[in-house]
Amino acid sequence: MRHSILLLSAGLAGLSIGTALAQNSTPHNIILFIPDGLRALKVTPETAPAMAEVRDKGVNFKNPHSLFPTFTMANASGMATGHYLGDTGTFSNTIYTGYPSAPAGDTVVPFIENDAVLADVDEHFRGDYLNEETILKMARAKGFSTAAIGKVGPTLLFDHTDRADRPGLHSIVIDDSTGGKNGVPLSEEMKAALTKAGLPLAAPPRGENGKSGDAKTPGTLVPNTAQQAYFADVASKIVLPMFKERAKPFVLVFWSRDPDGTQHNMGDSLNTLTPGINGPTSLASSKNADNNLAQLRKALDDLGLSATTNIMIAADHGFSTISKESKISPAAKASYEDTP
Repeated sequence: MRHSILLLSAGLAGLSIGTALAQNSTPHNIILFIPDGLRALKVTPETAPAMAEVRDKGVNFKNPHSLFPTFTMANASGMATGHYLGDTGTFSNTIYTGYPSAPAGDTVVPFIENDAVLADVDEHFRGDYLNEETILKMARAKGFSTAAIGKVGPTLLFDHTDRADRPGLHSIVIDDSTGGKNGVPLSEEMKAALTKAGLPLAAPPRGENGKSGDAKTPGTLVPNTAQQAYFADVASKIVLPMFKERAKPFVLVFWSRDPDGTQHNMGDSLNTLTPGINGPTSLASSKNADNNLAQLRKALDDLGLSATTNIMIAADHGFSTISKESKISPAAKASYEDTP
């Protein structure tokens, strides 16, 4: 993950000097593609051909690591700002607020993968709980078109302030909550474009992919295909053409819930450690994310934007199968009805 921060910092440097260089060259566009929970070593030409091609023909950081091994929002805060966790204060998917957050059920440790909770926490902490500028906000300030699309929580984090009353000026934000009461409002321009393209104004749910199962019933056996197909369609059929028409450089963040979401819920290994994280459902979720990237790349080709667009791929963390069988672990000493 430190490599990702260095890479993002380089991108930010490009944004900051873009105006000065405009007279000599046009600043490149940036797509930051984040396959949540993807292990770098599982990317091969067979499992994820689009990502493998970008890696093998581009720059490959061979020893990446996350800021935090497993928490998405902690890593997202670093990716969104270029700052370490001590600066952002986001060490988990929850945060201690010191006051009861109403959208989170009046808890003082709200789960922040939620647009309404992020808005509430921002409001309480003078409009910006992170207290660090995000890359999309900085890009907007420099005249770039900006958008963040994908998994609820980390997607909004890339431009989480000033959103409620500025749907036409703020970054385009499309996530699980789009179209719902907690979602970031769509601009009239986006509503019209979605309608014209035959896409709904509300993001679809995860469906079968959202079923986690239990000790008797296996979890999901399908990746998050339908929801992410919607996100990929919005990005490729609406946002990228819109950005081209504006004739300005852009930054697009695409946060793919897969493979992480499917890996959490996958039903390949009911009451057994094998095949674990390497099961067919997990591999299908990696391919699902790869398909989304391939669709974005094709759209860039079709729009004539490939030569002026840099694609950066960076997972927030990896994923592993764990066994809580240590003789000294508190988890091994506890027992639960119907749970081996």
